[in-house]
Amino acid sequence: MSYLPGVCTFCGTGCGHYLKVEGSSIQGVFPSRVHPVSKGRLCVRGWNIHELLGTQERIIRPYVKDSGQVSYKDAIAKLVSALSSYKPEEIAFYASPRSSNEDNFALMKLARLVVKTNNISLQTEGSHRNSLDVLYNGTGFAGMLGSLEDIRKAEVLIVAGMDITTQNPIIGSELHYAARSGSLLITIDSRMTKIAKLSRRFINIKPGTMRIVFDAIAYYIDKQQWGNTKSAQYEEYKKYLATVPFDAIETETGVLPAEIAFVAERLVKAKSAAVFFTSGISGLSYDTVASIFNLFVVADKIGKEGCGVNPVAGINNLQGSFDMGCAPDLLTGFQSINDATSKKKFEKKWEQELPAFKGKTVEELLADSSPLKALVIVDHDDGIIKYADRLKSLPFVAYIGAFTNKVADFAHVVLPITTYIETDGTFTNTERRVQLLRKKLDPAFDVLPQWKLCDTIAKAAAKPFNYQHASDVMDEIASLTPSYEGISYKLLSGKHGVQWPCTKKNHDGTKYCVPEKVSFVLPQKPYVTVQATQEYPYLLMLGKAQHYWHQNNIMHKTFIPLREYNATLLLYPDGYVAMAPEDAKKIGVRDRWPVKVVAKKASMKTMVMVLDDVAPGTAYVPYFIREGIASFLLAYSDIVSQGEEATIPVRIEKV
Repeated sequence: MSYLPGVCTFCGTGCGHYLKVEGSSIQGVFPSRVHPVSKGRLCVRGWNIHELLGTQERIIRPYVKDSGQVSYKDAIAKLVSALSSYKPEEIAFYASPRSSNEDNFALMKLARLVVKTNNISLQTEGSHRNSLDVLYNGTGFAGMLGSLEDIRKAEVLIVAGMDITTQNPIIGSELHYAARSGSLLITIDSRMTKIAKLSRRFINIKPGTMRIVFDAIAYYIDKQQWGNTKSAQYEEYKKYLATVPFDAIETETGVLPAEIAFVAERLVKAKSAAVFFTSGISGLSYDTVASIFNLFVVADKIGKEGCGVNPVAGINNLQGSFDMGCAPDLLTGFQSINDATSKKKFEKKWEQELPAFKGKTVEELLADSSPLKALVIVDHDDGIIKYADRLKSLPFVAYIGAFTNKVADFAHVVLPITTYIETDGTFTNTERRVQLLRKKLDPAFDVLPQWKLCDTIAKAAAKPFNYQHASDVMDEIASLTPSYEGISYKLLSGKHGVQWPCTKKNHDGTKYCVPEKVSFVLPQKPYVTVQATQEYPYLLMLGKAQHYWHQNNIMHKTFIPLREYNATLLLYPDGYVAMAPEDAKKIGVRDRWPVKVVAKKASMKTMVMVLDDVAPGTAYVPYFIREGIASFLLAYSDIVSQGEEATIPVRIEKV
């Protein structure tokens, strides 16, 4: 028996743990007291990750539809033959934000070098891309500007529109610790979340008004002449602030002007301040992230210790997956594929021209009448099932994954891969910390790591990558990626990770980002607020829940969180819509009574959960529970894509 160090691979926090290894199995998990992020803590998901690693629901052999189980050689031959029969524009790759950096780099290289397509993207995480775009446009850094280690150093901490104690509990715990130690913790949200209850100040806003509230705080700072006026684009930003409806702020947002003034004054006077907001499936729009970022620019809280504009990733390697170029327009390290210098560098390294056509995300290709013919999916959750009809109509689908799930049922070819404990690999957490996870067990079955599988596929297509070890992949990443330039397995061994940018001259990495130049980022669209009407008097909000925070394949295989989810379904077998007690009384229902939620384009039957945490006139539904809710939300996919700000006017009827 031995205890081997590692990193939890559920959410984007990147907590340290020890896995209890007995023979050929993982029998337990324990927190690492010396890890700089988690500091001896694990959440309910992290405490039970060994259950996932011990599941019997593994894909253990390659499979070809109509032929059954076959060898890797035959399955790969079928895959290569199928892909070669379509044009690059007709092929797409759906990468996984849970794959290691090495795995995703190899997949990106396979797509662009071998298949010659730019159609590669990640699972439904457009909101994180919004955050990265804003931060890159404003500072040149496409990642969290601050550090989780610095939370306790901030005098003011703001949580914007997320229940961080549910989504990333260890970060929520760190915020609570800072608040108890004297930091001013402010939560700005349209629901009374757990973190709101733990905050010294809770600012309850109307659903969908987050952007206006942050702009109003910036407007007040600028009007008082307290703010930074030296950053680029200030004059244009000042003109934009003139459009803020400050005189009607209470009517528009439900927030008193005095509350705006309080936050503005405390933010400006503080020596250090940081803001945290969700950036995953239920993230924020580009314009709202821009408004949050601009507030911290005008308050002069960029590039200093204890400061940061900090998007929080919901999935373990979401940040790293974008770092690896898993997007139609990106190469590694947020280098644009449209940048001639960057493109030429890759072409020289790979000795081949990169595809020139403008790629699309898989979501875009599945949602419209695109010419998509072949789709390669890696390790995905059940959420993609909402495109079931489109998937069934595709001439060719391949699935690559370690665990069984519903997505594999659509595949013509299934290729198994190792779990993260059966190979070496690196993962980049939400604060840009690149951590090395060493192999802990030999594969229980004769399966390949994903990076090796991609190499094997490339070899079958006569374009081998010639990787011998996962470290070879990282060496190539470092050679092509300025922010990863100094990273190697040798450097990472024995460390709790290094935060990029990490150069050859700066092997210690970068705890908080200090931009050479800071620019205001102008929002792109006018304000749009959703109003309740007489016909649809409630504003429906969407979100997550702790034990089942995504429609998540790996959570199905983790007993304790799944038990809690099933306990919820015992009480609310048809899912639930949460509403305030006075609203429940108004329509004549009690907790667990059946109701019908009716919107303009769709309706669903569910049950009521009566909660004091929900403000009157609003309602809340976790988007993952039951097919009925998923179908309802699919009719509003354009609104759901707004994430945390998604608001749908509805009426709720007693059944």
